[in-house]
Amino acid sequence: MRYMKFSPNLKTIHRSCIKTKKETEVKSLDKIEILISNGTYNKRYTTVKKAKFSVGEFYDPMDIVQVKYEMLREVQESDMSIGNIVSEFGFSRTAYYNIKESYDKNGMSSLIPEKTGPRHPHKLTSQLQNFIDEYTVAHPKASASEITAAIHGERGVSISKRTIERYISKKKPN
Repeated sequence: MRYMKFSPNLKTIHRSCIKTKKETEVKSLDKIEILISNGTYNKRYTTVKKAKFSVGEFYDPMDIVQVKYEMLREVQESDMSIGNIVSEFGFSRTAYYNIKESYDKNGMSSLIPEKTGPRHPHKLTSQLQNFIDEYTVAHPKASASEITAAIHGERGVSISKRTIERYISKKKPN
């Protein structure tokens, strides 16, 4: 965000510092890209109905960490029922209790969503890695499809050729 530059007589603002609608849109796109890249983009931001998230620039319904934190704070400070409050933030009561339990145990870092999906190739065991290494030594020109077929034929395990390609590319010296 740019700061306003004043002329020497402090009465007029330089034209170069006035934000246009186009610059605001670019900023919004940049923020969305940042939220997506760091895993804090709220895919269900349209379900956030809390009024403070619809006005101004500070409260952003697309920032899941901010939405969760404000929900926890609101429940603690408000006399409204938990069900009513959490629905304004786009969550269920069950989700709220899970978020609160995690927050109580781990603090602010628990509000950042964890990456979903497998953390590593779960089918590619060390035995299969050894098999691939031995097979590529014996057959240096073998493609990932051929290696996949050999693994399936000799070991009875189905592994995608992309998994084989990733493993081989990590093994190659740079």
